[in-house]
Formats: sequence, structure tokens, C-alpha cells
Amino acid sequence: MPIMGALALKEELVDKTNEGRVYFSLDGDELEPDLITELLGIKPTKTSLKGSVIAGKMPTENSWELSTAQLVDEYIDIYEMSAQLISSLIPKRDLIIEAVNKFSARPRLQVVLTFSINEEHSTPAIGFDTTMIEFLAYIGAYIDVDTYRH
Repeated sequence: MPIMGALALKEELVDKTNEGRVYFSLDGDELEPDLITELLGIKPTKTSLKGSVIAGKMPTENSWELSTAQLVDEYIDIYEMSAQLISSLIPKRDLIIEAVNKFSARPRLQVVLTFSINEEHSTPAIGFDTTMIEFLAYIGAYIDVDTYRH
């Protein structure tokens, strides 16, 4: 790549900012997303069925997902995003446990972050308050954090 092209690419990457989203999912081979929606009374952001093709990918298991919007900003606050997400799930915690047991599902809190390489941008605030930790422990969920760079 010519030097000017490499410099232009680096400048383009430096201009990119942080991105992030948080989602809660129930995953499993026996999971029936429509029945989860009916049980919880919450419309999911996304569902997927094992073997179907979604955006060129084939899920390996069934999934029910409730997500925040994809936030694009210099400052990403996972504390705040996760607290907003679970506010609608906390009153449903016993129903979530029922779904976990009935469908052999695995509850998960997923954090997906893409970091800016621009040193002037803040790095995301990553953490969880005690309400979140207590809720996840109560339903037997785990936390998965995926990080990427622009």
C-alpha cells in the first residue's frame, strides 16, 4: 500500500469512536423463542433458530435476545447500559428461571465493545452494580465480554 494510502487509512481509523451494546440472551437447543416471549411477556430484540441463516451466519443453537441499542459515542458506560437493560427483566426473574429449567437454557449477559484507537477518546466504563450482580446470580447467568478495535 502506498504511504499516502496507509496514512489516509490510519487517519480514518483514528476518527472512529467507541461503539457498544449490551444484551441478555437465553440460549439452548431445546429453547423455543416464541414460547419464551409468551412466558416473559417481553418482545425480544432478536431471536434465532438453530440451522437458519441470519446475515450469512448459521446459529448453532436457538436464542432469545433482549438488547440495548448500539451506542456510538466517545464515552460508553456499561454500568448504565446494563442497568437499563435489566430493569425490565428483574420483575421477570422467576419466569426466567422457569424458562431456564423448562428449556435447558443458558442465561447470558453479553457486552460487545469496539474501542477507538484515538487516544483523545475515553475508554469505555466497564462494570456492573450490585443489583446486576445479584440478578445474574439469582438466575444463574454468566457474563461474556467481547472487545474489538477499529
